[in-house]
Amino acid sequence: MINIKKYISDNVKDILKTEKNIIVEIPPRDNMGDYSVPCFSLKDENHPNPVEIAEIIKDNFNDTKKYFKKIFVMGPYINFELNMDIFGNMVTKEILENKNYGSLNQGNNEDMLIEHTSINPNASPHLGRSRCALIGDFLSRLYKFTGYNVERHYFVNDIGKQIAMLVVGCEKYGSNNLSFNDMLDLYVKINNEAKNDENILNKAFEYLNKLENGDEEIREKFKEITDLCVEGQMKIFKQIDIEFDVFTHESDFVYGHITDEILDKIKEKGKLKEDENERLYADLSDYDIPTKNPVLVLTRGDKSSLYPLRDLAYSIFKIKRNDKNNLIVLGEDQIVYMQQIAATLDIIGYPAPKLTSYSFVLLDGAKMATRDGTLVLLEDFIKVTNEKLKEAFKERNLSVTDDNLNVLMNACIKFTMLNVSKSKVVNFNLDKATSFTGESGVYILYSIVRINSILNKLDKEYTTDNYKFTNDIEFKILKDLYAFPEIINNLLATHEPATLTKYIFTLTQKFSKLYEEVNISNETDEVLKASRIALIKNIRTVLTNGLEILGIKTIDKM
Repeated sequence: MINIKKYISDNVKDILKTEKNIIVEIPPRDNMGDYSVPCFSLKDENHPNPVEIAEIIKDNFNDTKKYFKKIFVMGPYINFELNMDIFGNMVTKEILENKNYGSLNQGNNEDMLIEHTSINPNASPHLGRSRCALIGDFLSRLYKFTGYNVERHYFVNDIGKQIAMLVVGCEKYGSNNLSFNDMLDLYVKINNEAKNDENILNKAFEYLNKLENGDEEIREKFKEITDLCVEGQMKIFKQIDIEFDVFTHESDFVYGHITDEILDKIKEKGKLKEDENERLYADLSDYDIPTKNPVLVLTRGDKSSLYPLRDLAYSIFKIKRNDKNNLIVLGEDQIVYMQQIAATLDIIGYPAPKLTSYSFVLLDGAKMATRDGTLVLLEDFIKVTNEKLKEAFKERNLSVTDDNLNVLMNACIKFTMLNVSKSKVVNFNLDKATSFTGESGVYILYSIVRINSILNKLDKEYTTDNYKFTNDIEFKILKDLYAFPEIINNLLATHEPATLTKYIFTLTQKFSKLYEEVNISNETDEVLKASRIALIKNIRTVLTNGLEILGIKTIDKM
């Protein structure tokens, strides 16, 4: 399908014999046409007046394909009004024939590595952390949709102080038949005891030291606990359809002495120093990092590794696996830390992963209780959302299956969380998230159910070789549908899921207006009927593809 903006741009360049960048805009008002080119930046010695330039373009524009009904000048702008007969046919046929519409196969089967979430095994995912998982999953689905072979990575912290404390706790209270939730409770308990018993913390550090020195018995204890915890985390993430392909353990880099090799490389570059506590650190004073003390501490005083050293090893592992397309998703509080990691990698000759960061999550509306009274656990929030949805269906005297309820729950959480710019705080309101109206996942899915209902009621297939559209709302929808591939292409550059949610919501609103204003099922003109049926099929295709990128499934009925 032709790129109209490029078609205009190429034509203007040819007319003016210029290599300047031609800006093609969408005008702010309907009476300005469908596209416009501002001519201010096109001035040169031969054409100093932008109004005259616009006139020259109008008089010489070679619209051989007849895409435009009208080309006209408004001050220093050249404006283009689409020929909706040709444009509507082109867009309609393209989407009907392409169920993957929106993808331009930008990836061309290249490999893409995306790491996200990677929470400590001693923790259950909370609502704030879930934003990382949702953005990471959105990116994974986006790149897959656009032709990349995506590999989703999860980094398992199986060698840190938290796991050592759990080992001590299991030894003290027994570890037989403990569940993931038991482990979480045990961690809180042993940590509280450690505040009054220094032997607990000393024991944990003793185990860490033994672990790094190859003690197989300790290693097996750490692994048993870590595997149980990660399995518990994955069950929770699976409830919102988030999964991973590759699990890499921090311990792999310690047992393989890779962390020692990194220390040696930093030392060779003259950047490995020791502080007053005998800890080793990377000197980053040559880099512009916004911190008072430009260092990255890598070991404890006993020279056992800290998380940043193992993170360096993991970053190198990922770069060796994919040095071209390598992404990591982290909270905005990790930006400086990633600059420190990137600087240290640069010292030893490696590039850093590309960072996508996000802001935090707050809860609006009803207060929610949690196990420790501080964080809202994702597992608890899923249950509350399900209950809220059940209430909403009950109020409407509607029934809902468990499978559909799970899809709707996902839509409520994901659409609301992703509908806010990743650089802004999400203020989550459960009432709005579960509403059948407004910017909610339920509203989007309800509209798709309505489309399916219309199509299912039609008793035969209506087709035509020449699609015809007569209403203003149809024209607006066609232009929105045409813009979908450009929206997706821009997402690859911005990683901004809110752009897609806003697009989906706007398109859904226009479908609602179409449903109210335009006769579809009872239309007697078979060409018009076939055209309108094709239009709502295409709306469904675009909405479905957009929701799939967001990680939201659709349902047939509600």
